Amino acid sequence: MVPFSFINGENGGGHPVHSLQPLARTTSQGSPMASSFSVPSMIMEEEGRFEAEVAEVQAWWNTERFKLTRRPYTARDVVSLRGTLRQSYASNDLAKKLWRTLKTHQANGTASRTFGALDPVQVTMMARHLDTIYVSGWQCSSTHTTTNEPGPDLADYPYDTVPNKVEHLFFAQLYHDRKQREDRMSMSRQERARTPYVDYLKPIIADGDTGFGGATATVKLCKLFVERGAAGVHIEDQSSVTKKCGHMAGKVLVAVGEHINRLVAARLQFDVMGVETVLVARTDAVAANLIQTNVDSRDHQFILGATNPNLRGRSLASVLAEAMAAGRAGAELQAIEDEWLSMAKLKSFSDCVKNAITSLNISGDEKRRRLNEWAYHSSYEKCLSNEKGREIAERLGVRNLFWDWDLPRTREGFYRFQGSVTAAIVRGWAFAPHADLIWMETSSPDLVECTKFADGVKSMHPEIMLAYNLSPSFNWDASGMSDKQMVEFIPQIAKLGYCWQFITLGGFHADALVIDTFARDYARRGMLAYVERIQREERNNGVDTLAHQKWSGANYYDRVLKTVQGGISSTAAMGKGVTEEQFKETWTNPGGMNDGGNMMVANPRM
Repeated sequence: MVPFSFINGENGGGHPVHSLQPLARTTSQGSPMASSFSVPSMIMEEEGRFEAEVAEVQAWWNTERFKLTRRPYTARDVVSLRGTLRQSYASNDLAKKLWRTLKTHQANGTASRTFGALDPVQVTMMARHLDTIYVSGWQCSSTHTTTNEPGPDLADYPYDTVPNKVEHLFFAQLYHDRKQREDRMSMSRQERARTPYVDYLKPIIADGDTGFGGATATVKLCKLFVERGAAGVHIEDQSSVTKKCGHMAGKVLVAVGEHINRLVAARLQFDVMGVETVLVARTDAVAANLIQTNVDSRDHQFILGATNPNLRGRSLASVLAEAMAAGRAGAELQAIEDEWLSMAKLKSFSDCVKNAITSLNISGDEKRRRLNEWAYHSSYEKCLSNEKGREIAERLGVRNLFWDWDLPRTREGFYRFQGSVTAAIVRGWAFAPHADLIWMETSSPDLVECTKFADGVKSMHPEIMLAYNLSPSFNWDASGMSDKQMVEFIPQIAKLGYCWQFITLGGFHADALVIDTFARDYARRGMLAYVERIQREERNNGVDTLAHQKWSGANYYDRVLKTVQGGISSTAAMGKGVTEEQFKETWTNPGGMNDGGNMMVANPRM
């Protein structure tokens, strides 16, 4: 065994970087010693560095950034899980930028509005107008899985699919930022003053679905997101096995505690990496009608049970199994399930107790007293467990109550769940200490629903930020809103605290619309369709893909080539003869429109 010493240093984030290196110990004659070395001093130095890093992490956690964050682990746990060589991540700078952006919107009662980006073209075009970027799992599932096999949003694609798309977009952001700098530094000061600067480095928030498995899968997924450029990640409370798009049927929730474990796993990984990645907790509790388990008492008040004692001993699963064994299938089997559920008279335990109290043979005043007492004990913020609820019901005179939450379980074993905004609020309370934003997935753009959720969550966590999906799954024209109300919707709910709002599939739908309408017109009118619909519109709106060679960075790599070759190159891509010179011709304005809203017409020499 040889002794070790520490090679010391510091990384870009101020964290110590050190490693153990062997010390060559020799005798007075210069020969290596076999066993004599100073163990105590090495151990003390190792422990000293460990404790210093623990103190540093604790000081980091004590900053304003994490004043609302609760961790069920210690700084010592985090440092124990780190290696000795700390790394820095570009995504951390953008995570800090994202945090500042969202907190500013929250303070101002405004919102960062964005949509799902599909590719480098979209992400760079968005940079001129929006302050965040969204990466949708749905869009990735349908257009960009790592197996190149498209499909619906069932989270059954490889778990590196969305991180890979994040990297695709992040690299484009970095590239266009480099390209712009080279371009601007080649301009005169006067030219630079006339040329708007574009911040291409807009923070990316990415879809982490359900974490793609247990805590270790969530940890690995979050590590990929940090490494590949995500400034924020959202994780939802559906079952990984049965995950669906939030606007599909058949959603199955996990227990409150299980989703908290996912959020804690994500935060732990961010802490281990020393990053401030923004964590968004999504709940699908409004529309979900199933839940994996009844293990968490916070879920009990929303689980439904059979109230028909005639079904005692005849569970739905067993009835369906018998029917299948008898050869029943398809619509016939569905009819059997529907009939059973109708007979079961499903209710929450609380509603069952209220009905039982109402049926007691006692005075009206006494009924009201007992109903009020039950309402007090079972109010949703108390998250009354079923066991405790039965004790209270007995005390209120409700005895031998038949209510069974196991009888109506599905063939897969799931419990029946009564989704609601109230259920989402309860989950929002539970998730808030472990996340930076809370997102309630909804089925329609309902201002009353938004207000109820915001008020409910903020009643316990007044400083929490909220997120809202301006979903293209909503038929906005059928929502009852006028055009004016649609314009006002984002700022209205921003005042409620929804400081990050996004159209998940905005890039997907915009892409489809433009290509479909252009392709149809191009098939009919040829090049005039292209010139009218694309080229002139690029020119009129100042879209820089008009000069697509320059947009792709030909100038940038000409600069690289010239730098390598002493300042000149006979093979420069943008040299004399490049067709893009045509777009530098002057323009006239013979009664067309100028930049103030008038149409511009090309010089005929083009």
